[in-house]
Amino acid sequence: MSVANERNPMNALRRGVRNAFRNSMRTIGVVVILAVAVSLSISMLIARSAVSAKISSVKSSTGNTISVSPAGFFGFSGGGTPLSESSVKGLLGVPHVTAVQASLAERLSSTTTSLTSPTRAGTLGGFGGAGGTRTIPIRVIGTNSPGSSLVGGANGGGTEKLVAGSSFSSTSTADVALVGQTLATTNSLSVGSTFTAWGKTIKVIGIYTAGSRFADSDVVMPLAALQSLAGAANQVTSATVTVDTINNVAGAVTAIQAKLGSAADVTSTQSTVQNALSPLNSVQTISTYTLIGSVVGAAVILLLSMLMIVRERRREVGVLKALGATDRGVIAQFIAESTTFTVMGALVGLVGGVLLANPITTALVSASGGSTGGGFVRRGAGVFGGSNGFTPPTGTGGGGLGFRFRGLGSAFSQVHAAAGWSTLLFARVAALVIAAVGSTVAAGTIVRIRPAEVLRSE
Repeated sequence: MSVANERNPMNALRRGVRNAFRNSMRTIGVVVILAVAVSLSISMLIARSAVSAKISSVKSSTGNTISVSPAGFFGFSGGGTPLSESSVKGLLGVPHVTAVQASLAERLSSTTTSLTSPTRAGTLGGFGGAGGTRTIPIRVIGTNSPGSSLVGGANGGGTEKLVAGSSFSSTSTADVALVGQTLATTNSLSVGSTFTAWGKTIKVIGIYTAGSRFADSDVVMPLAALQSLAGAANQVTSATVTVDTINNVAGAVTAIQAKLGSAADVTSTQSTVQNALSPLNSVQTISTYTLIGSVVGAAVILLLSMLMIVRERRREVGVLKALGATDRGVIAQFIAESTTFTVMGALVGLVGGVLLANPITTALVSASGGSTGGGFVRRGAGVFGGSNGFTPPTGTGGGGLGFRFRGLGSAFSQVHAAAGWSTLLFARVAALVIAAVGSTVAAGTIVRIRPAEVLRSE
């Protein structure tokens, strides 16, 4: 070996890469351990990103609503004085309020409509008497936000969606209706059919399904049209107020209560949603600490491995220095070796982390209780507790509970982990950090080695 060759940095780097494979068993052991650590860190990174996205999604779509209903109003049980539509529309002036969905709940009996109700009370709770059943009136809901009613709701595990026809506009005053699929089947209705209610002819323009027989037995109409037919001008029985973010819900509730006074009950989903989200917050915290711990662990493992390798090669380092190699050149050789270990471990770990991310995320969410969180969420009055009188809870026993399933549990089970470019970037950065930390002690040890002392002791 010549002095010039030993001082050539490229020779040092090439030697470092070759040295990584000098001991195959050690190479495999170090790479496997690093791969496990990197795989765990990548899985935690992906899980944390997926959970964070789900938390943001739930907060923006579920926890930012406020229910307003007449004080004492309790679904079909009645009670309370209807709110005025003008006062409800005035809530748009409350800071941070972005939308107000108003609705009016009415019912049709056999004397006021040509429709036949498909719902029977049965004998549960004694509604139908000891030896029979009683036909339940048909619910009619007038709304100024048909789009909100038919998208994203939770009712009996289903989502309201049109299966035929079209909806009406928020400003419509026409005598038209959307009917539930069960009601349509019972009465042989299709798009274009008509029925009578309150002495008027109503045209069916759409048929929807909500996933349960109870909700599929309703009629949905334009708010203005129902107010006119039912003689309830300027009246609403419930309203759902949407706030820009969940953080502003509490302030909006206070402002609405001050604006409407004792005439209305004002409730929000904020506290319930935050409690239901606590499992996801726990997963987010766990994944963060595990991510940090796995990267630190990988760096420590490589550091100890390189320290052992340097001590084993003290004589070799001494000979290199005696031949003219500089401390910088020898350090570069060992950095190249540690980087080779790290890159191989990172590549294997990246594949493993991407493959394991989704199962690990699902397991963490389930273990934290997220798969069953969410239960009931108070939404105010409306018909049988639906915020807009359109999506009540499943079941007929007892009716009018004033609660609504929001499907938070299913939202948690839908946390899907997926790798993106940020994952690849993290793998590269983590590999560089691990290699740098793992080479630190080795570099210090190399600097302290004196060729004369090593050769004399040998």
